Amino acid sequence: MAASAPSVYIANARLVRLGAGAEPRPGGVLVEGDSITAVALTDREQRETRSRAREVFDAAGMILMPGLVNAHYHSYGTLLKGTQNRLPLEPWALYTVAYGRALGAEAIRLAVMLGAAEMIRNGITACLDHFPHTRWAEAALSAHEASGMRVAFAPFIHDVFDHEFLQIALPPEIRAMLDTAPRSSAGSAERMYRDLESRWRGHPRVTILLGPNAFQRCSPALLAVWRRLAHDLGLHAHTHLVETRVQAVRGRAAWPGGTVEEMARAGLLSERLSVAHGVWLTPDEGEILARHGVTVVHNPASNLMLGSGRLALSTMLEHAVPLALGTDSSNSGGRHDLFEVMRLALMLPRPDTTDPRAWPEARQILEMATTGGARAIGHAQKLGRIEPGQRADLVLLDPRGAALAGAPVTVAHLVQHAGASAVAAVMIDGTWALRDGRILIFDEAAVLDQVAAISAEVRAAAGPELVLAETAAPYFQACG
Repeated sequence: MAASAPSVYIANARLVRLGAGAEPRPGGVLVEGDSITAVALTDREQRETRSRAREVFDAAGMILMPGLVNAHYHSYGTLLKGTQNRLPLEPWALYTVAYGRALGAEAIRLAVMLGAAEMIRNGITACLDHFPHTRWAEAALSAHEASGMRVAFAPFIHDVFDHEFLQIALPPEIRAMLDTAPRSSAGSAERMYRDLESRWRGHPRVTILLGPNAFQRCSPALLAVWRRLAHDLGLHAHTHLVETRVQAVRGRAAWPGGTVEEMARAGLLSERLSVAHGVWLTPDEGEILARHGVTVVHNPASNLMLGSGRLALSTMLEHAVPLALGTDSSNSGGRHDLFEVMRLALMLPRPDTTDPRAWPEARQILEMATTGGARAIGHAQKLGRIEPGQRADLVLLDPRGAALAGAPVTVAHLVQHAGASAVAAVMIDGTWALRDGRILIFDEAAVLDQVAAISAEVRAAAGPELVLAETAAPYFQACG
């Protein structure tokens, strides 16, 4: 006879159940194995459910909420904090590519683990890693598995460079050096995705996604791979979309109706696609994305840091575009803190209208960070709510600290005031990842001990490539 799944009852909590349409209310949750099997609200339900558990965790008035989902993230960037971020995206990208070429397998492993430590402490239980450095994909995936986090891993493909698509006039010697960067071939891209999907299929926490860098950075041959694998394997896909004004303008010049209409004509829009940024989407393009069920991942911190602009969030909500939230790279968006990102998403649309009824509601923002993110990573029916049958990715917040104390606990209160200091415990896939201030899944101290040295090695090794970035950057800056 098979042994029963380990079980824990989280008692005396206040549950944030957005799907139930209510503010936090007292209750308990039974977790068996990797899933929530019961939600107890009445006194009788709580007594009966508690009796079924092998372990009882007394939450003592803490707030129990779904784990946050970081739906756009580049893990490698955690080693690049404090590097170039005073330029717009196009010239900035030259620098992040330069540093990226200096990364090796051990640097990638530590970058992934460092990002996991930061995210877990910020109440993030799942992320979508849009991963450029495909030769280190195995190192990244092994680290993601060791981190205990839920991960959607989307390795890049691209074969069109920005200077080609944006038609930047470069001196021949600079163009020649930039053209030495690797380009994805259709055959190798397809083999990579099929191999990764086959080997990681069925993993409880790691999922493989298609990760085209951006529509305009992929030739027709790569777009065919994207379309074929989305159809043949049913893979979700994640890509960048009209992040900057120059991308949107050039897209309208290159294709009738612009980038989104061209993607629709190419058969790439579906509910299995999520797109990052979308800063320069028009209302009509938002309507097209909504009609196809495409999720737009809003990255307000990164958009501000790179001067890309502001997503018209109120317009996207008006058109019922599915939405999620992301932090982007450490060297563009800053901290991997979705509480900070939620506050930005809540506030940034307000100056655009004098009618406060058009402002996003705190409930909508929290849904973007939970159920919206779950949709983006391909777990729409499994994740993001405190309901029986959902995966047990949960966060306990202690409201007794200075940040949350002094007011009744409401969704608006959480979105405006919660943060890492309130995160008391984190559970991922039914396993405690953080308790009593300590990450339990991996040795955080060992990771931190090694990070400084390898980050210094990467920065030193990037020196020659940084010279190229500095030489080319003025030409890219002029294109904006």
